[in-house]
Amino acid sequence: MMRAIVSAMLLALAGMATSPVALAEKRVALVIGNSDYEQVTRLANPANDAADMAAALEEIGFDEVTLALDLDHGAMRATLGEFTRTAAGADIAVVYFAGHGIEVGGTNYLIPTDATLAHVDDVEFEAVALSTALHALNRAGKLKLVILDACRNNPFVPEMDVAGATRSIGRGLARVEPQGSDTLIAYAAREGTVAEDGDGANSPYAAALINHLATPGLDVRILFGRVRDEVRAATGGAQEPFIYGSLGGEEIVLAAAAGGGVPGGNGARADPAAGPSEAGEAWNAVKDTDIASDLEALIAAFPDSFYARLAASRLERLKELEDRVAVGVFPAEPELQSSPDRGPKPGDEFQDCDACPQMVVVPAGSLLMGSPASETDRGNDEGPQHTVSIAKPFAVGKFEVTFSEWDACVADGGCNNYRPGDEGWGRGRRPVIHVSWDDARAYVAWLARKTDKGYRLLSEAEWEYAARAETVTPFYTGQTITTDQANFDGNYTYGGSRKGSYREQTVSVGTFAANAFGLHDMHGNVWEWVEDCWDDSYASAPGEGSARTTGNCSQRVLRGGSWYDEPWGLRSDNRIRLIAGSRSISSGFRVARTLIP
Repeated sequence: MMRAIVSAMLLALAGMATSPVALAEKRVALVIGNSDYEQVTRLANPANDAADMAAALEEIGFDEVTLALDLDHGAMRATLGEFTRTAAGADIAVVYFAGHGIEVGGTNYLIPTDATLAHVDDVEFEAVALSTALHALNRAGKLKLVILDACRNNPFVPEMDVAGATRSIGRGLARVEPQGSDTLIAYAAREGTVAEDGDGANSPYAAALINHLATPGLDVRILFGRVRDEVRAATGGAQEPFIYGSLGGEEIVLAAAAGGGVPGGNGARADPAAGPSEAGEAWNAVKDTDIASDLEALIAAFPDSFYARLAASRLERLKELEDRVAVGVFPAEPELQSSPDRGPKPGDEFQDCDACPQMVVVPAGSLLMGSPASETDRGNDEGPQHTVSIAKPFAVGKFEVTFSEWDACVADGGCNNYRPGDEGWGRGRRPVIHVSWDDARAYVAWLARKTDKGYRLLSEAEWEYAARAETVTPFYTGQTITTDQANFDGNYTYGGSRKGSYREQTVSVGTFAANAFGLHDMHGNVWEWVEDCWDDSYASAPGEGSARTTGNCSQRVLRGGSWYDEPWGLRSDNRIRLIAGSRSISSGFRVARTLIP
């Protein structure tokens, strides 16, 4: 029945006349994505990032968007030259570049696909200076915006001959303060640092920017602030976007509020009948579906929309999952029912196989989930506080899943044969890192098949219940926490605690004392994936401890903080989100097991 309703809605929306929000301002953009480099390894994401960015800008009503992919030196300069004329007289002009960039002698360069860069001096002739992109925006009026997802580790540098050179080669990009007014330069990573290309279809920076770009009425400064926060969360704090330049006091938005004018604009209003995008409404109706035909219907109804690309990506993911199920990579029902088990009691420990995680039985009980309004550094997504009842005991991993446990899964033909890197810190009993939510699900599916027990990820409520271990303070250690009790950045303090160590890496699980339930490292070491879809409020959260299956299911919740984080991030009630396919230097997981009866 639901399928029929959704399909009918899509067909009805497709028949409606669509009209973009009318704006008095003229907004133009040039979007460049260089992936297919001739002399170095192809970059996976810039072409995707650019295509998705162009679609997003079109979706929010930009008057003219030029998409250019894999430009060599001549084409890149010619395209920027042409855009100089397009941007003349525009109120808002944007240049977005994804690809390789390099800093030489304090000057930033964007690298075309045909660059060889055999010598440090070659950048003047083979690359395009950032100043050229800035010059292309000179004649725009209200906002000149350059967005650079070009701060990656650069493969040209080891090959460049710098003997006798008077200029140094920097890491990442150098700081640039725009000379003109009303100009912003947005970097994917702070000066002198590098950005991640990412393991998904988009880089972490592009994904965050696309996610927030369409928010109606959002001032551009707030927009990039939200992008910064999301990228920091997605990379475990390893990457921090940064903005250079300044604007005046007038509010500037890239996406107008539906049916309204542009805040800070000239007072012109959009067509009130236009309302939200029909394609956007259709996407909201099917974005969490597991039914391929619904996604195919959206693509057929709105083939040229930004949401058609999102639907196609979701469809591809669904088909990959179906293929994996078909060949037995993991079962169609990932949360297997365990066989009857009347043995373990609260506090008992057990291990279902030599390579399996050690488990601790956690008792039934209740939890006041979330943080009180008075808690220092509390986030708005930590409320409202609500009571959760855990009706039955369940088992929780005594430790975070380790590299040795993960490697045993791979050796046994599980975990999609994925072997994550350890950053040179060591494997063994250190918690596994560089694993996504999808990876964690593959591990528990292997564990369930191997043992015929109900292994799974914890729900968010179960995680907080297990972490608190019947405490009501910010940490199970009390009002404060120290680096003698958990692994985090000890340069920072919380609740009057003293400063401590900053180890700058993970430590072996079990290094610190367990909480009252016998669980180690619920605070710090690595963020832990849980089952739940993301929602920024507990207003509709389940009250019986189950995982939330509604909300933004493309993003999943992580808990506990990590070795990289300040102590406030380790609080029992703190929560962050990441795209389900994201892998991070600070993200891992622990497992749960259903006990029957």
